[in-house]
Amino acid sequence: MNLPEKVSFSVKAYYGLGQFSVGSFGIMSRLCLFFFYSQVLGISPALVGFATAVATVFDAITDPIIGSISDNFKSKYGRRLPFLFAGTLPTSISIFLLFNPLVTGDAALFYWLVFFSCLTNFLSTLFVIPYFAVGAEITENYDERASVVAFRNFFYFFGQAFVMYLAYGYFFLPSEEFTNGQLNPAVYGPFSVVVAMLFLVTSVISIFGFKNHIPNNYRGNMESFSFSKIFLTIFRDIFEALSNYSFRMLFFGNVFLTISAGISFTLELYALTFFWGLSGELSLLLVGLAFYPGAFLGVFLSNYLIQAFEKRNVMVWGIILWILFIVVPIILSMNGLFPASGTVTLIVLLIISKIIQGLVIIPPDVAFNAAMADTADQQELVNSKRQEGIFFASAYFSIKASYGIGAAIAGVALTLIGWPTGSEAEITDLNIYNLGIILGPVVAVFGLIGGFIYSKYDLTREKHEQIRSQLKEKRG
Repeated sequence: MNLPEKVSFSVKAYYGLGQFSVGSFGIMSRLCLFFFYSQVLGISPALVGFATAVATVFDAITDPIIGSISDNFKSKYGRRLPFLFAGTLPTSISIFLLFNPLVTGDAALFYWLVFFSCLTNFLSTLFVIPYFAVGAEITENYDERASVVAFRNFFYFFGQAFVMYLAYGYFFLPSEEFTNGQLNPAVYGPFSVVVAMLFLVTSVISIFGFKNHIPNNYRGNMESFSFSKIFLTIFRDIFEALSNYSFRMLFFGNVFLTISAGISFTLELYALTFFWGLSGELSLLLVGLAFYPGAFLGVFLSNYLIQAFEKRNVMVWGIILWILFIVVPIILSMNGLFPASGTVTLIVLLIISKIIQGLVIIPPDVAFNAAMADTADQQELVNSKRQEGIFFASAYFSIKASYGIGAAIAGVALTLIGWPTGSEAEITDLNIYNLGIILGPVVAVFGLIGGFIYSKYDLTREKHEQIRSQLKEKRG
């Protein structure tokens, strides 16, 4: 069947709201999980990094499984809806348990972290992978898909900004016992309750808002599904996806880009507190939130940039600019060419840099997600099968892998430079300089490799229009 060229504002808004849940949990995990288990609970940074890497390997298995099952699943509620609902309440419970360990001791905490990181990722995957696939199924229009992704990204970053505000503006406020609120273990329990409830409420509202549009989606030639054929189906789907040149360029480009982002994001609290020497919750709040005004503006500009410059160009140049505004201030500071810690000038420049980072990195993200949907059309033309689930499962794994690999690199790096732990630890100039090497040149190398691979993506607007025309003829 033919899909609508235009998607109503209400459908886009309800659909996009689902990303608020993902963004709210994602920012808490990104901002707090490594810091909580290492700096607060006292586990070795390398051990925490290894635990995150184990969870990433688990993701490598479960993401394609859920994508493949979702692509082939049949029920009276459709192939996506049962998974969407299954990923709501269980994920919320697991989020709470992840940040409220009922054990003590390094070994027990390590196993708790591994188990509940894996469980939370798996349960959230039940919601996220089908959710992304639905976004590709709502419309086939080249520009309208970018608009759908823009709505999704708006709510994603709104969820992140809201939780970031709760963290710096409320939960991490100093107390008599803890001058640095992040080091207070008592705040993580109520903080996790709030985030878990945000995930549950926004995901359920989102599903009920767009669920009536799912049965109208074109499903292609679906195969009958049985668990006896699950692994054969999964490996065949992965092989078919990687055989698509456009998909390979998007996937591997995103792997390197998100590893780069993962290193930077995992060490964000360390960078703000120790490298930049920000003191006081107000300065942390201002710099921490500065990314989001730029991100929101980037969401609104994304569609115009994609229409004017093609998705590939938006991805490549956006990444280059993002890297420049991350790395250049760090390198300048390492060489004594940036304002000193504690000065108003430093805070102002960091705020400006963060705003620009948000502005320039969001259009590439929107372009990437819209391009993934385009490759699903290309794949259907080849094998007469819709594979949004397996495509977005692979893409979403590469996003989550950034945090796993980034955390692993961060943990090993902190251990190698002998990073001191504890609220009263003495941080040397050499520690800070070595931290700058990780935050600057290492982040840049991974990011530039990702941008280079993106530059090889060649599914243009003209080629996609040809594919759409051929699909319409093929479907009759």
